[in-house]
Amino acid sequence: MNINPKILSIPPFISTSWKNIASLHAEVHNSTPILVVTLHSGARIEVPNLEPVMMEAIFSAHSRFLELEERAAPPKTPLPPRGPFHLSGNTEQTLSLALPFTGGITNIESFGTMLQHNPEQADTPDLPCDVLDKITQISRSMGIDDPHAVPKPEPHCNCVRCQIARAMQAGVGAESVATDAPEEIVSDEELQFRTWDIAQTDDKLYLVTNPLDKEEHYNVFLGDPIGCTCGQASCEHIKAVLNT
Repeated sequence: MNINPKILSIPPFISTSWKNIASLHAEVHNSTPILVVTLHSGARIEVPNLEPVMMEAIFSAHSRFLELEERAAPPKTPLPPRGPFHLSGNTEQTLSLALPFTGGITNIESFGTMLQHNPEQADTPDLPCDVLDKITQISRSMGIDDPHAVPKPEPHCNCVRCQIARAMQAGVGAESVATDAPEEIVSDEELQFRTWDIAQTDDKLYLVTNPLDKEEHYNVFLGDPIGCTCGQASCEHIKAVLNT
């Protein structure tokens, strides 16, 4: 029999490392206590006829092993809050490889911070095209059909998070979100093509000029009779003045 902080050996019943043992407990069979060893594999080993002092030594050795194992385990670092931009760990790591401009992302926490929407950085310059292309390719390779399953960029924002989200949306075939300034409204008058420039020079007298050729101009009189220096009755110059 060998009982130490590393192994439990009780021939012919069991001989294994403590790391393979899931739990120990005692049961009573026919008024006799027996030791039950359960392995991580699910196997159950019953060890009968142990003296109380040996039973206590086995439990103490197992307890000591668990304490040493807990001390040796690296501390768990909690991940930062995900926020609205939620990605799987594998996707974050893949995207981090596509973002060399950050100077090297050393952990998921710094990467997660960068993926938060920041309206104060709405005027951030565009990321390199090759970086955005990589992100688009990554999101396309993920096999996502629903655009709502990937982050959505904020309208008219160009922060890093929104640029990445926009590239991911492009990868899943979503319609692009406009980031430019609002479309300028053009009046109906501005949409009309100007055939002639018209200026009133005297009572009932108008100067009609070709906007594309200032040398071409005519005088139109709207008195009695109506006439134009072009010499034609009901010419386009007279009609242009009447329509003004």
